[in-house]
Amino acid sequence: MAPSTFDIDRLIGALRERGRRSTTLKRAVLHTFETGDCALTAEEIGSRIGFGADLSALYRCLASLEDAGILTHVYLGDGGRRYDLADEFGGHHHHLVCETCSKITRLDGCVLTRDIAAEAATLGHTVRILP
Repeated sequence: MAPSTFDIDRLIGALRERGRRSTTLKRAVLHTFETGDCALTAEEIGSRIGFGADLSALYRCLASLEDAGILTHVYLGDGGRRYDLADEFGGHHHHLVCETCSKITRLDGCVLTRDIAAEAATLGHTVRILP
């Protein structure tokens, strides 16, 4: 599900307001989140935008978007760094991660006010509460 607040013009405007240039690569990266995909690795983003094997420019782009507060990184316990739209742009949300297949599902809104186990069951996930 796409974040209800996704607006590429708003993202580009915020980028410029924060003193960052709007490059073709930055726009392509931001468009990967338009469909509601979230918590993507640099490799996943690179693959979706058809970026080559040298990811150094992509990592610099991601760092610039993160420094500008457009993207944020999330850690989902898989040892990798994943990127998502910052709450201001993608809306506050949480993620469910299936321990069997590693599928990541976006939960819109704050799940702390909902029954997490029931939500997970409807999506085919099993919940394990970590201390």
